[in-house]
Amino acid sequence: MDLVTVAAYDLVPEAHLAKNLLEAEGIPAFLTEEVASDMLHLTSEVKLQVADEHAEQARAILEAAKRHELAREAAADAETHAKGVLPEGDADV
Repeated sequence: MDLVTVAAYDLVPEAHLAKNLLEAEGIPAFLTEEVASDMLHLTSEVKLQVADEHAEQARAILEAAKRHELAREAAADAETHAKGVLPEGDADV
């Protein structure tokens, strides 16, 4: 089985979330360089890998999740602005 890197993350928890998402969709996923990044506090990226035959589907799932997160953040920002509420630290002193 040939593994393909479908994403890379600076943060180990973020990599685990993506791995869990793929596995919930039935795609076995693996993380590389996790120990070096987490335990040794090195700056290496944690790579998320899947079997070659699942790579395209995995990328599509990850991209859809990313778009959903961005859409949710944009909606929250729009709602905040519509109410005229300023985020903490933005108020005039």
